[in-house]
Amino acid sequence: MTMQLSRRSFLAGTTLAGLASAADMSAEAQTPPRSNIAVRVQNEFAAIDPAFRTFPADADVGRVVFQQLMKYKANSTEYENDAAAEVKQVSPTLIEFRLKPGQMFTEDFGEMTAEDVKFSFERFLGQGTGGRQTVYKADWMNLERVETTGQYTGRIVLSRPNAALFALAIADHSGGIVSKRAAEQRGEGFGSNPVGSGPYQLVSVERQKGAVLRRNPGFTGAKPRFDEIAVRYIQDPKTTELALRSGEIDFAVLPPAVAEPLRSVQGLAIDQHPGLAYVWIGMNVEKAPLNDVRVRQAIRLALDADQMLLAGYNGKVQRLNSLIMAPILGVWKDAPVYKRNVAEARRLLQEAGQGGGFRTRITILNQPVFQSMALVARALLQEVGITLDVEPLDGGSFWSSGKGDGGKNLDLSMLRFNGKLDPNFLMQWFTSDQIGVWNWQRWADPSYDKLAGDALAEADPAKRAEIVIKAQQEMDKSAAFYWLTNEVAFVARRSWLKPGLMPGAINWQYEHFDALA
Repeated sequence: MTMQLSRRSFLAGTTLAGLASAADMSAEAQTPPRSNIAVRVQNEFAAIDPAFRTFPADADVGRVVFQQLMKYKANSTEYENDAAAEVKQVSPTLIEFRLKPGQMFTEDFGEMTAEDVKFSFERFLGQGTGGRQTVYKADWMNLERVETTGQYTGRIVLSRPNAALFALAIADHSGGIVSKRAAEQRGEGFGSNPVGSGPYQLVSVERQKGAVLRRNPGFTGAKPRFDEIAVRYIQDPKTTELALRSGEIDFAVLPPAVAEPLRSVQGLAIDQHPGLAYVWIGMNVEKAPLNDVRVRQAIRLALDADQMLLAGYNGKVQRLNSLIMAPILGVWKDAPVYKRNVAEARRLLQEAGQGGGFRTRITILNQPVFQSMALVARALLQEVGITLDVEPLDGGSFWSSGKGDGGKNLDLSMLRFNGKLDPNFLMQWFTSDQIGVWNWQRWADPSYDKLAGDALAEADPAKRAEIVIKAQQEMDKSAAFYWLTNEVAFVARRSWLKPGLMPGAINWQYEHFDALA
């Protein structure tokens, strides 16, 4: 298999690549500070809507188009009031809020009220969505209802405690407050033509190109530094590198092999952040011969994560041995570190009736990192008699390949999910009700499901951590997961640009992008 630029990637990057032939950046790119910047995202926009977003790029734009009751502070894990003047947890299942008056939605959709908050949050229950269901419903797990008690006041009522509610919903994008009137009028079109009250307005969004944010003159909070931010979709990392060199973009997160050479480019800086994304190989436990745990155990022993990471990430990332990584609550410090054992792998295959070997397939995202690791996996598995076909897919095809009944056809898949600073966010995708959605292993374990629910309801951090570790032990018993890495985020930026980043650099805070003094 040879690595090639997909047609989609080529079309997205052709214009930028044509401008990047010069070795040095333009003078303008090196001169701080400007009133506008351009940043790169690697996924197309799906919906700028808190309830129906798909990728981090959607959420990053949505986080500045909409306000939340609370928001994360700049470059911090702590949060502060945003649209709310006060948020008070009265009991484990009751939260009261009071909005600041005078916060106006754009396009003359009026003042934000408690009714807009109620509508925004209850959409995650499927209310007011025309029957559409959000995949982020778990962010509002145990939400029973929102009551309005006045024009600016209300109560969030839970059926059970939710220890992750502030981190994942109230202070994050699932807590985005939309204009009820605008969302009802625009229906499914709201995601491409949103109405919010945040520091930026979305003035355009185009397929294959990206989006443009412009400062909202009616925003009542602190004004962001830049008047305009162009958010450009460039799928291919190499094309992104050329765009940075030429001065066409000012900021991007890149794989280490692409970022490292940029350290020597005048006017650019490279920063490293501990990663919160998790990468692993999942095995479809419903499909023969992977439905035999001994076969899955054999694959786990035939692989070598260190070799794969050396090929995919130039050895610049650390190995991950279980789902939860530091600094998230519930790290399993004693998680087994599986070493390659060809003899034991062959013995398990023989015991499972697969001593003669078999053919299987791994589905991957069509990007160099995953292609390189898949090629190593193919060579390693061949040594125990397993022939591994590599199926690289472009973004749209890949991310739909595990959905619905189509997911029954998967064998192995190499996945990369983005994390947040709460264990339940990472755990939620592997419950039984996620089969056909994001649980591509099609693994159903009632014990795991119960533990995930118990962890969400446990307010005591020490007790919650114990539950999270037990859940990871259930995952390990299944042998359906072969963990690889939680990555390292390599941030490439203009040397004068100070980005606003949430931990792990997965989510960005556009309102906090600034020029260094």
